[in-house]
Amino acid sequence: MSEGGQRVMEVSDFNAIAGCPWPDFWQEQGYVEARAAIEAAKRGEARSFVGKADTMAGTPKWWHVAVSPIFGADREPDRILSVSRDISELRASEEERDNFLRLAENSTDFIGMAGTDRQIFYLNAAARRMVGLERTDAASLTIGDFFAPDQAQFVEETVLPAVAGDGSWSGELNFRHFATGEAVPVLYSVFPIRDAAGGLIGYGTVTRDFRDRKRAEDDMRLMNGELAHRLKNVLAVVQSVAQQTLRNATDIEIASHDLSARLVALAAATDVLTQASWRSADLRTLAEQALAPHGRIGDTIRIGGPSMTLKPEIAVAFALALHELATNAVKYGALSVPGGTVTLCWTINRGVEDVGFDLVWEERGGPPVTPPEHKGFGSKLIERSLRSYFRGRSETDYRPEGLIFQLHARLKDAAINTGN
Repeated sequence: MSEGGQRVMEVSDFNAIAGCPWPDFWQEQGYVEARAAIEAAKRGEARSFVGKADTMAGTPKWWHVAVSPIFGADREPDRILSVSRDISELRASEEERDNFLRLAENSTDFIGMAGTDRQIFYLNAAARRMVGLERTDAASLTIGDFFAPDQAQFVEETVLPAVAGDGSWSGELNFRHFATGEAVPVLYSVFPIRDAAGGLIGYGTVTRDFRDRKRAEDDMRLMNGELAHRLKNVLAVVQSVAQQTLRNATDIEIASHDLSARLVALAAATDVLTQASWRSADLRTLAEQALAPHGRIGDTIRIGGPSMTLKPEIAVAFALALHELATNAVKYGALSVPGGTVTLCWTINRGVEDVGFDLVWEERGGPPVTPPEHKGFGSKLIERSLRSYFRGRSETDYRPEGLIFQLHARLKDAAINTGN
């Protein structure tokens, strides 16, 4: 063993290892490779392998081993020459590289690297999927190819100089999808790649797909706009109800009570709409919430009809109208006496030209009914509001045995088609 070999193998006394079988120095697969190298040398062949062997001080190391036969006077191999090079650092860097590759390939983020000439030399699988390069060789691409022209210029003139000078750059940009051409919103983060001496040799990026976030932001803006629109409509209704209630009021206490009750009915409608994100309202649910404060549902107040989903703008007017009908019934009609009942029912009728919607409010068991001398705001709200919103016709029949209110409209003007 040469002096250099003894130093790298940390041999303090060569006599301690003289005469030991050479293959026994190698571990695991290295032992197998060492014996195979000896057999090859016996045949006059050279062989090399990579193996793991500890130094005599117990330091684990990796070696690149070249084994050559030494021929005797009879030109037959009788000895071997083993030249071993310590590759532990190289092996460690290879393991680091392999760990990085495993991490990069399993990442869901776009991970890429390019040289200072902007040529791409690495893209992970997620990067290829994000921009539609699954079946394309990326070696011919540059950094600028991933962006639209205006943003490619920004990257070249602003981003990469900032990386070289400041050490990193991060911001929102749009990648270009190579297959569809669509813009892919991303959080683009770039950092420098340097050699051992600190010189810039390229650029790396870990970029996050922001498409889901952007869609969520767009949905939020749309929802906020829709909510603002709905809120304005509700406030307009509140203003109208307040003005009409107070305009002809002769008793401020009664007017205050009526206004509060109407706002409660409006709140019931908005509750139902809120549950459906202000897109629709189930007619039965709306009717039950609007009428529940005035009587026992299923007993004094009976509700029946097929499943039907009202349009949101109709739901508010409908809830207020039901409140007015129920309030009148409690004050003067069937719900003002024991044994009186109210039936609210609706039907859907297929006609020759269109599908019709018919709704009937019928009171029975109350005191005798006489037509009012003049109609107040509540009566006007019932007939005019529903007639306007449903785009149909409405009528109130003050029969002695009980009030009947009827509404006739086209189904498509009142309801949303849910396919049921």
